[in-house]
Amino acid sequence: MSQIYLVSPEALAAHIGLRAKRMHDLDIDPHADDIARILVATGVSARRLSQMTFRDAPTSLRGFINIESRAVCPACTDEARPSLTPRLREWTYPFALWCAQHGCRLQGGDVDGAGVLGDEASARRGAGLWRALAMGADDTTPRTGDVLSLLLTPCRSPSPAAPWELSGASSWMRAELQKEPVQAYSRLALSCVVPEYDSAVPIYDRRLPHEYQALVSARTVERRAVAIGLGRVISFPVEAAVCILQRCDDFGRCRVKEILAAWPAHLWAAIDRVRRGVRRGPALTPWCPQIASERMPRMARKSGSDDRFDQLARRLVAEHAASLRHFPIEERLDQLQALAQAELEVRRRAAPARRGPAGARGRADV
Repeated sequence: MSQIYLVSPEALAAHIGLRAKRMHDLDIDPHADDIARILVATGVSARRLSQMTFRDAPTSLRGFINIESRAVCPACTDEARPSLTPRLREWTYPFALWCAQHGCRLQGGDVDGAGVLGDEASARRGAGLWRALAMGADDTTPRTGDVLSLLLTPCRSPSPAAPWELSGASSWMRAELQKEPVQAYSRLALSCVVPEYDSAVPIYDRRLPHEYQALVSARTVERRAVAIGLGRVISFPVEAAVCILQRCDDFGRCRVKEILAAWPAHLWAAIDRVRRGVRRGPALTPWCPQIASERMPRMARKSGSDDRFDQLARRLVAEHAASLRHFPIEERLDQLQALAQAELEVRRRAAPARRGPAGARGRADV
């Protein structure tokens, strides 16, 4: 409403006679006297004013409302009246990453890094489960709240940034981060299930909380990463748990097991069985093929050499899985592609040169 009158919310509240410290209460659950004051000052009906608030929101949903959110739908903005940016109640929720009407991503001032996070299917699945939790309908197995707590749990001891984790930082930033005392950064389980989050957000700029209720004020890239992780864990709970446990140290293993203890007994039995099967091998990550298919377009088969290339690719994956499993998926694919190109180049040079008819030496002889 303050946009309609081209004033700040605080100035509008002061003009009407409301104290600025009650601005949050006006949006969440305004008093009848407050509605009456606004009605007299603006002429907007009481019914319409109530529709602008969260008075009818379930109690479970009120803890997921971020009044300060500035996310908007670009399509809705284009369709609105000039100089008027639409603001919908739906856009204040942390799981609201798309416009329900147009289907496009919401945009705001904190979208840096969100473009690196693909896997749209897992993100939408996770956002839907997150919404159900906020509406008091958490009936998944394992429960959505437990999965969110798992993703935000440290799986390893806090440690300083590794050299490759500072590769994108400026020289000044690297010098500042390496000053004594060197800062130790939290290592969350989210990075095990969503390794591309490590590429989207530098280690020194991560601000994820340890309680999922605090995600209401998190940045877009962090909320999207959590939604992707939630969708993957609910789809592959056993594989995700094993993936996290394999990357834990003693510090994180106790914390992760405390959260996994709330999972049903049949999942725990499956986790133990799978852990024994992959104890000496790489963790199972069934969601990775889907990520790779999104990043790499399908190529039309050109010749029988595709079979040889597929065999080479499978062999390289098997040989280097252990050494590359800690890399983000984006960097892992780049490393495998470089290895494949290098080996193909070696094979090309070692292959005997083609010659023309017997005795031909130069171009004129052929």
